[in-house]
Amino acid sequence: MAPKPAPRRRRIPAAGLVLVLCCACDKGPALSGTAPSEGEPLETPELGAPDPKLLLGALHDEVPIYAAASPKAPVLGYLHAGAQVARSSRSHENEECVAGWYAVAPRGYVCTEGAATTNLSHPTLLAMALGPRLDQALPYVYARTSKVTAVYKRSLNKGVELSGRLAKSTVMAIVGSWTAPDESLEPQRLGLRMDGQFVRADDLEAAQGSSFRGLSLTAEEGLPLGFVVRRGVRVFSLPGKDGAAEGPEKAAELPYHAVLRLSGRFRTVADERFYERTDGSWVRHKDITLVQARSELPEFATDSQKWVDISVITGTLLAYEGKQPVFATLVSVGRDRVGDPETTASTARGTFRVIEKHITRRRSQSDDVALQDAPWAMKLESGQWLTASPRHDRFGIEHTDGDIEVSPGDGAHLFRWASPSVPLGWHGMLVEAASETLIVNIRK
Repeated sequence: MAPKPAPRRRRIPAAGLVLVLCCACDKGPALSGTAPSEGEPLETPELGAPDPKLLLGALHDEVPIYAAASPKAPVLGYLHAGAQVARSSRSHENEECVAGWYAVAPRGYVCTEGAATTNLSHPTLLAMALGPRLDQALPYVYARTSKVTAVYKRSLNKGVELSGRLAKSTVMAIVGSWTAPDESLEPQRLGLRMDGQFVRADDLEAAQGSSFRGLSLTAEEGLPLGFVVRRGVRVFSLPGKDGAAEGPEKAAELPYHAVLRLSGRFRTVADERFYERTDGSWVRHKDITLVQARSELPEFATDSQKWVDISVITGTLLAYEGKQPVFATLVSVGRDRVGDPETTASTARGTFRVIEKHITRRRSQSDDVALQDAPWAMKLESGQWLTASPRHDRFGIEHTDGDIEVSPGDGAHLFRWASPSVPLGWHGMLVEAASETLIVNIRK
């Protein structure tokens, strides 16, 4: 089945974006728009090592990047507060941006009227200087609330005031720290959230996420594989030439989330099927999640097309380049698995293209969710998300409201591997060309 075309999506104006360190945040710019207006062409900034004097810094929580020097143009992506990106040496002014438009690398235009600046000493740039760690399992430090926790915004008296509350065990990215008085005038140690608001540092504990990682595959070392998704699983020796005298004999216990390379051989002993590991030991079929090569591949599995095959029943993900599987791992899917995704916590099945990529998935404070800044987020045209989660270790087990979650290390790997790449300095982007995007096939 071929992926269906991406649906039309609405565009929000720049006026809907909020200055960092203020009282609210948007869910993220809608990445679409009307036909671009004509703007004066500017030189394209260099993608390599940019001139440190020719950088543009983002001041708002989300600064849209337009296809042309007009807010009526399509939005290509956005910058997060504190980000710096290579810019053109000169600007273009018009009545829609008196302060001036700059071309940014590798494409697009940003208005500097309040939302961005070429003054790299601006206080907001200094306060939000901690950018994402693109080479790590998690792009930021993540923390979990240890109890119901107050959320603060900056007040006019240079302190902070209450703006809301977060439930216990809410996980979020923390991008800085500050000490400031609250309404009691007592100084508070605060952690800075991505939306510019704060939580008490004493109410936070580290949320490092699962250390589980899937396995890269090659033509020489590929499928089948096994994953251990529960505790207490053991290896066996089998009777006969494999060492056991009578019946299967239990041996060493396997760790939770162990990845097992299998030889492809299997035996049935005492009415139970066993699979051979490449080290000669055996595991029971019922104790593992088995990943085997598909006998038939979809029609889009050609050439170097990147795609992933997700099984809701087994909780597995196989990444392919054309017909070659290149990576295997475990995923968490909807708690109701194959129910109606409109009425239950189930993962919708079908073949979908990735239409957006975000270093973190943005949430507003009003969203009552346990994970505020899901890392390595890719939005599917079905409306579902494929993200990493630093909140739990239930990969291979149904767990979500319907989205697909992988471990932090797997999320980082898939995000970097999936085409196209988010440009350097950008926080999120629209996937413009359908031919470039990752295809996600979700099946039973």
